[in-house]
Amino acid sequence: MSRTKLLALAAVPALAVCLASPALADDETPHHRVFTAESPVRPIGANQTETVTVTCPRGTVAVSGGWLVSSASIDVTGNRAAGDRRWTIRFANEANHFGRVQAFARCLA
Repeated sequence: MSRTKLLALAAVPALAVCLASPALADDETPHHRVFTAESPVRPIGANQTETVTVTCPRGTVAVSGGWLVSSASIDVTGNRAAGDRRWTIRFANEANHFGRVQAFARCLA
């Protein structure tokens, strides 16, 4: 199993818990406001790749990203900023059946 897949498997439960709770998904500090922007859930075909980009609202900056996948056969092959307000994640489905992916961006105001 590749290192990316292990990291994704370890990150998915923590990400799901973090984003499922509004108290954890949004954070307000005296100087900054942090919240999560998300993509729609998207299909990924068997043995295909899919790139998903999330855009933070105007006046914010994308500072990190995260993902959810429907199967351990889906690897993350890219996870990076794509400009000041956008975060891009590239997925590769190694299975012989379709799956689902979703990308998230942490936005800082």
